[in-house]
Amino acid sequence: MNAPAAGAPLDPLPDLSPFLAAARQLAQQAGDELLSFRRRQVVRAESKGVRRELVTAADRAAEQIVVGGLLQAFPEHGVLAEEGVLTTQGVASSASDWTWIVDPLDGTTNYVHGLPHWAVAIGLAFRNVPVVGVVHAPALGETFWGARGHGAFRSLADGREQRLQVSATTEFADALLATGFSYVRNEPGRDDNAGHVAAILPHCRDLRRLGSAELDLCYTAAGVYDGYWELYLAPYDTAAGAVLVREAGGVVSDWRGGEDWLFGQQVVASNGRLHAELLARLRG
Repeated sequence: MNAPAAGAPLDPLPDLSPFLAAARQLAQQAGDELLSFRRRQVVRAESKGVRRELVTAADRAAEQIVVGGLLQAFPEHGVLAEEGVLTTQGVASSASDWTWIVDPLDGTTNYVHGLPHWAVAIGLAFRNVPVVGVVHAPALGETFWGARGHGAFRSLADGREQRLQVSATTEFADALLATGFSYVRNEPGRDDNAGHVAAILPHCRDLRRLGSAELDLCYTAAGVYDGYWELYLAPYDTAAGAVLVREAGGVVSDWRGGEDWLFGQQVVASNGRLHAELLARLRG
C-alpha cells in the first residue's frame, strides 16, 4: 500500500465517532488483558526472529481482542495488525478504503521489564491516511484519543479529560525532544540513529527515549515533547499517535518534509514551530 500524495482529498468523511468509540472500547479491553498478564506474573518473552525484538503471549491475546472485535464490528474494513493472530502479519486483511492499523502492545520491551511506558494503539486510515487514533496506556492510567476534525484528548484514570495542544516552544535551544532506536541497529547498512542524536543533542534542552513510538507521538501532541523523530518504524508504530499530533496543532512528516511517513519507515513530529529546524538538523 502506498500513501496518497500530500494534500490528497479526504473529505467528505462520514461521522467518525462510531469508529472512535469502538476503538476506545477495544483498547480498554485489550489493556485490561495486558494488565491481567502482568498481575499474574505470566509474562514470558520470545524472540520474533529479529535480534532484540520481543513478543509475548500477552501481545497475541491483546491482538485477538482488538482484531476480533474490529472484524466483527466492521467486516467491510481491512485490518493491518502487527502479530498476525487473526490476520496475516503485517498485511491488510482485505482491500478497502478503510484500514484499521493495530499495535496490540507498543513498547513490549518495557512491558517485559516492568516499565509502565507501553500502550495499545489502534488507528483507522481512510485511503491510507490515518483519521482516527486511540493510544491506551493502562499502567499509566491514560488514554489518548482523537479523530480528524474533532481534536485530540487525554482521558485520565480519575475521569478527567484534557484537550491536547502542542507546545508553544519557538527556540530549538529550549526544546525537549524524543527519539527511539531500531531493534536492528548495528548491522551493516543500518542507520543506528547515533549520528542524529550527536547532531541534535548539543543544540536542544534535552532528549528522552522511553521506548514507545506511539506514546512519544502522544506526548508531542500533549506539549510534553516539542518534537520527536525515529527510523525504521512500521505503520502500527505511528498511525494512531500521528492523528493526535495533527489534531493538537502539530506537524507530522517524513524526513524530507513530505507525506511518506506511514509506510516510509521514518517519522518526524513536532509542534510545527520547530519542524523546519529539526528536519534540517536530521538531514545535515
